[in-house]
Amino acid sequence: MMQFRGTSGVGPDRSRAAEGGTRSLRLHHLLVAASVLMPAVLFAVAALNNRMDVLREGQAGVARTVTVMDEHARKVFETGELVLGRVDDRIRGMGWEEIAAPETSAFLARLKAPLEQVVSVWVTDAEGVVRAGSHGWNPEASIANREFFQAQRERDAGLFVSAAFWGRATGASSFALSRRHVSADGRFDGIVHIALSPDYFTRYYEASAPRGAHVAALLRSDGAVLARVPEHSEAAARLPPDSRLLRQIAERPEGGSFLGVTGKDGVERAYAYRRVGNYPVFVAHGVDKSALLRRWHDNLRLFGAVSGVASFMLLLVSWLALRGVQTERATMLRLRAALANLRQETRQREAAEQRVRQAQKMEAVGQLTGGIAHDFNNLLTAVLGSLHLLRKRLPAGDERAARLLENALQGAQRGASLTQRLLAFSRGQALRPQAVDVVALVRGMSDLLRSSLGTGVRLETLFPPGIGAAHVDANQLELALLNLAVNARDAMAGQGQLTVFAREERVAASPAGGELRPGAYVVLGVTDTGMGMDEGTLARCVEPFFTTKGVGKGTGLGLSMVYGLAAQSNGRLVLRSRPGEGTTAELWLPRAEEAAARGAPAPVPEVAWPAQDTPGRRTVMVVDDDPLVLASTASMLEDVGYAVVEAASGRQALEILRAGAKLDLVLTDQVMPGMTGVQLGMELRRLWPGLPVLLGTGYAERAELSRSGLPLLGKPFAQAELVQAVEACLGAAAPGSGAAAGPPASAPAGGTVVPFRPVEGRSA
Repeated sequence: MMQFRGTSGVGPDRSRAAEGGTRSLRLHHLLVAASVLMPAVLFAVAALNNRMDVLREGQAGVARTVTVMDEHARKVFETGELVLGRVDDRIRGMGWEEIAAPETSAFLARLKAPLEQVVSVWVTDAEGVVRAGSHGWNPEASIANREFFQAQRERDAGLFVSAAFWGRATGASSFALSRRHVSADGRFDGIVHIALSPDYFTRYYEASAPRGAHVAALLRSDGAVLARVPEHSEAAARLPPDSRLLRQIAERPEGGSFLGVTGKDGVERAYAYRRVGNYPVFVAHGVDKSALLRRWHDNLRLFGAVSGVASFMLLLVSWLALRGVQTERATMLRLRAALANLRQETRQREAAEQRVRQAQKMEAVGQLTGGIAHDFNNLLTAVLGSLHLLRKRLPAGDERAARLLENALQGAQRGASLTQRLLAFSRGQALRPQAVDVVALVRGMSDLLRSSLGTGVRLETLFPPGIGAAHVDANQLELALLNLAVNARDAMAGQGQLTVFAREERVAASPAGGELRPGAYVVLGVTDTGMGMDEGTLARCVEPFFTTKGVGKGTGLGLSMVYGLAAQSNGRLVLRSRPGEGTTAELWLPRAEEAAARGAPAPVPEVAWPAQDTPGRRTVMVVDDDPLVLASTASMLEDVGYAVVEAASGRQALEILRAGAKLDLVLTDQVMPGMTGVQLGMELRRLWPGLPVLLGTGYAERAELSRSGLPLLGKPFAQAELVQAVEACLGAAAPGSGAAAGPPASAPAGGTVVPFRPVEGRSA
């Protein structure tokens, strides 16, 4: 006791020490983070400020370049205006014959010669015919269609600046400055114009603009480009009406600057523009934003180097301090890690033990279920057989007795349906596919679905008209639908909506290895509004024994049974789910017509029962260890005219045959003490090869039955099913192939082994 109290006294000290070590470690972590974050924050602030400074300086440089371009363009236009004035003074008062004299053209050539920016000088009469020029020209040519001529003819446009054009006489690109020439009485009498060279401006812009990616332009207020660097094509000789540069000019015609995209190239630039004097033209200059930021990138590298060194030094100091704290905590961490590993191993061992217990429980439940189903099948065989015989002997007119008898039959048949579900759970059930109306099936079990779902789940059905029949085992389909509904109810925690739907689909020819064969399918599905499944759960949900429910709340066999039913029916199970969006499960089943076309087993046709007193009637031996089943089966056969020999075991059946009994068929149970029905059938085939053997069973190992090749009759069976199965086996045997009296020969002379066609029963 004293040792216990001493240990508990040390506990708080150790806890406080660990808490203090945690706080110290957290502080050093903060120091390490600060040694990285603080230089990074300072670097980011400095970088942003420097970026704004670089952009401001770049925009200021663009504005200075535009000022230089404006001064240059103004001088050019002023010179052009002076030239036009001198020409107008020279020809004032002259007639056109005098103007057309060679002396006038010589004067124009001398006037143009020293002016590099001028391409040519011209004088044109009122018809657009050139009368004098600084270059040679075609006297028959007319410029009446030129923009600068038409503008002056319509009105006195003052000094008119035209768009760029290709000069026919000079063979060079140019744009014109024109002035109206009037007669003595003030009428329009032609124009005087000079052609200016765009190349002169582009050479100047290329020489005067700063280095780097840029654009420079001389343009009219309507967007017509007179000169541009870099050079452009004819298609780009005018800015579009929605150009941002034109919008800026319209808002601030005197000049301004902005940052944005104006061209089709999508490049962002810093622009500045200015109007050239009083002329209707503007100069504009733009530098790529990336070129302006190039100096900022250089500064970033410098700032980054300084910040990196400072951060490294701070980080080194903080790391050294952190190492000291971590060394102190190393022992405590190792102890905690060892304890965590021990707890993890304990949890894993407990989980493994729980899985083993779960598997053992499910195996035991499966065996118990199969055994119970077998015993119930035997009881129901006797009950159903006796009830059918009783109904045939019931006096006519006793409606109350008939009604009570029908209630008993329906109860026994419901019990038979229950045993089918039990056998399906224990995997002892063979499928009996047939044409099933899925819509009628769902409506017939709607009460069962509603009672299974509870009052909190709303059930809805969506069935389009004309849904065809599916080729499937009806009982197994009911069980599969019930399993899906219960799973959906659990996923919705008993609250939500379950929708049962059906539709038809057609699968086209698919590559080898496809999940479904080409053909028509009936799709029966359910959709819930539950929690849904993630990808990992969805990938494993059809594995046997995999379940997301707690222990005792689910077997993990429901979806695996549904998956097996779909696969055995030549269909498939399709699951779609997302967390929070619910789950949709679809059963794709072949249409009955398609299954029949593929060679699916057809229903056994009804046959006429033999009369009870027919001469030479057939003899059937019934072998069963259950006296009730033995008596009931014998009574049903005798009722339709068969002679019956009874045997309580396989040994007794062999003794009766060795004693000389002559039989036409042996109907034997499967599960019997000492010798099973399959073992008896193999022995009979060896000793009496021509004797037909029919296996009646309510539960058996399917592998053993498939290897035996014996025809099957599932329990419980009605009298009609019993007679049909017996007639089918007798019809498949050769006449006179029954067992003769006396001991069997090891190799009978002339004996014939007749192959038998299995008759599908309800269970295997």
